[in-house]
Order: sequence, then structure tokens, then C-alpha cells
Amino acid sequence: MKIFSGNNSTSGRCVVLCTIMNRNTDFNYLLQGYIANTLSDEEKEQLLEALNDPGNVDKLKAIVAGIYHKANGDDFAYDKEKVERMIRGILAEGQVENKAPVTGSAIVVPVEDNDRAAGRRPFPGVSWLRYAAVAALLAGAGFFYFNNKKNVPVQPVTLQAQTKNDVLPGANKAMLTLSNGKTVALDESSRQVITDGELAIQNDNGSLAYSKSDIVAYNTMTTPRGGQYKLKLPDGTQVWLNASSSITYPTAFPGKTREVSITGEAYFEVAKNPAKPFTVKTYKDEITVKGTSFNVNSYRDEPDIKTSLLEGLVEINHATLLKPGYAYTGGKVIPADLDKELAWKNGVFNFHHVKLEDAMRQIARWYDVEVRYEGSTVEDIELGGEIGRNLTLQQLLNGLQDKETHFRLEGKVLTVY
Repeated sequence: MKIFSGNNSTSGRCVVLCTIMNRNTDFNYLLQGYIANTLSDEEKEQLLEALNDPGNVDKLKAIVAGIYHKANGDDFAYDKEKVERMIRGILAEGQVENKAPVTGSAIVVPVEDNDRAAGRRPFPGVSWLRYAAVAALLAGAGFFYFNNKKNVPVQPVTLQAQTKNDVLPGANKAMLTLSNGKTVALDESSRQVITDGELAIQNDNGSLAYSKSDIVAYNTMTTPRGGQYKLKLPDGTQVWLNASSSITYPTAFPGKTREVSITGEAYFEVAKNPAKPFTVKTYKDEITVKGTSFNVNSYRDEPDIKTSLLEGLVEINHATLLKPGYAYTGGKVIPADLDKELAWKNGVFNFHHVKLEDAMRQIARWYDVEVRYEGSTVEDIELGGEIGRNLTLQQLLNGLQDKETHFRLEGKVLTVY
């Protein structure tokens, strides 16, 4: 489920919060626009002014509560005390400039870090500290709700003390291994043309692209824990590679088939070519298509490989046909929750009806941490809701923490107890 959705239009009422604000703009619109990343430079300046106005504190509380109640699901609970603590922390921390505060109710980091990780360009000339605080509240702990198997109502708890120890979210980064064994580090910080013999490969803004060529060589792209990357194959097929994953592929497809192999997780939008089927090989399954969009999760630490189909038609292991809206896993075809399966590609974690242990595997890969457990039953706790992958680890943990679930981060070791 989506707990929050941005909207580019206001709804009837318009409240003037301060003299700088446009009469057609209200506080709710600005907050929603910020989370949806649709605000103009001027509107972000307006939001900053609005957040500096103490008179808007009650409005902020009301808006957060209202958005909570719009969420779907009978197991949802709004923790008013937790939200008010975080708002008080935001108001206090917003006075600090040019550094990330380490005390209070919410961790606040410069939003440039989060935007860079999410592939968004920060707007120059604007003080981002207060916006980052709002993001920590709204996208982090404010909109995430928690429940266990027994649907016990959420109870207000005191958040763990914040420390300087934090982990930034993953980013666009990968390693390219060329046909001669040479490796090239890839990131979104610069444009570069990579050569593999006579072949020219374009790396630009977190995406690697191959042009059509008759030169057949084999390359491998590998993402580390805490990395992701996009790839355009020479036939036009686009691939999104999740953290701790790899794809090996030819630099041209001259034959009657197109074959690649992957580890980890990847989302494919296959260029249509009925005369030349496209096959994805994993350590166990083979997925064959002619032109379609699908996700393959083949992490070896997951219970089984899972192929989820968004559109088109795929064949699994030359035997099972999969239709859109369905997934193949463990030898069976089951209905697919596509919002959940594609959440990583869309920049969020979708933990709706996900066990804590399963969620922590995703978190460990994205933040490159080792997860340990203290207690015999904590892994079975069930979560719900969505939370952004562009938050720091501590911001995310603030949203997950509850009276029955606590976290301790020591370096790169995250203990759940």
C-alpha cells in the first residue's frame, strides 16, 4: 500500500501561512510536493519559510495525522506521541545549520546526500536542513507503521538515543569487468566513455549503455552491497540491477537467441524481437521471453528464486508459461504483488506483511551491514507499510522501532533485539 502520494493540485481551501507564500499554495500542498519531489525552487523556499513559522506546528501535526488515517489496512495505528516527539525535535534541530545534529528525536542529514543517492539533483541556494528534517519525519518514521502477527496496537515508546554512528543509503555504483579482465569502477559522478578493444561503452549518470555492434565480447556488471545500476544492452533491452547482484552479457547478439546470466536481483524491460528470444539464466531457473517486463530475484540467501511478470509472456524452464500479474517460485505459479516486487526499483522498501527477518535481508544488502539477532522470536514479527530507500539507516530504524523491536548499530553491525 502507499501511505503517502504526492499531488500537484490543491484541494479547494487555501491557507496563507506567511507573506512570501503564493495565495494558491498551502502547507499541505508544499509538504506533499516535497515528498513527491515536485516542488519548484520558489515553492521550496516557501516551504522553508512556512517551517520557520511556529504557528504551523499544529498544522504539521494535523497533516501528518490526516495522512496516517488515509493509509489502508485494518492493522494500522497512528502513534501520536511519537509524531509529536519528532516534530519537537525537528523544531529544535532546525536551528542548526551546516551540520547534521546528533541529538533529539530525529536524525537530520543534509538532503543533498539523500537526493544524490536517489538520483535527484539538489537545488542550489536553499537551506536544506529543515527539509531534511521533514523528510525524516514524513518519509522516515512518521509514515511507517508497525504491527506484529497478533495485530497488537502500536504503543508510544521512547526512541533510542541518537549517535553519530549512522550509515548512508546505497547509491548508483557498480564494477564493470571487460572481456580482457580489466575492471572499471562505475558511478554517477561523471560521464565517461569506456573502451573494450574497438568497442565504445557510454557511462552517464548512473547508467551504462551499449550501442549496436558486430563485436562479440563478454562483459560483467557487478553491484556491491549498497549499490545499484542501470544497463542498456546493445539490442535496446534495459536492465536495473539491485544491490549485491551481477549480470554477464555479450556486447552483441548476432545469433538466433539473446542470452544473459544474473545473480541477485534484476528488473528487465526486454526489447521486442519475436525472431530472437531473450533468455535470463540464474543458478537454477531459465526465463525466456520475446519482449516483456519482469523482475527476477535470485539471491541465494532468499528461500527460492522468484520471477514476477509485469507485462508480456515468459516461459520458465521451457515448461511453465507465466502471465502478467503472476510470479513463479518454488516450482509454482502464484499471484504477484507487483508493487512489492518492484518497490526496490521505484526507490522504496515495501514491507507490507513482510516478516522482520525478510525485511532485514533487504536492509542489510542496501546499507551494507551485518544483521544479528538477540532473542528467539523477534525475526517472526510482521511489518507493514513503505519507507524510502533514500533515508539514512538510523532514520529507517526510527520508523521500524517499537516496544517489541529495538536496534543497536555499532559500526557495520546492526543488532535486532
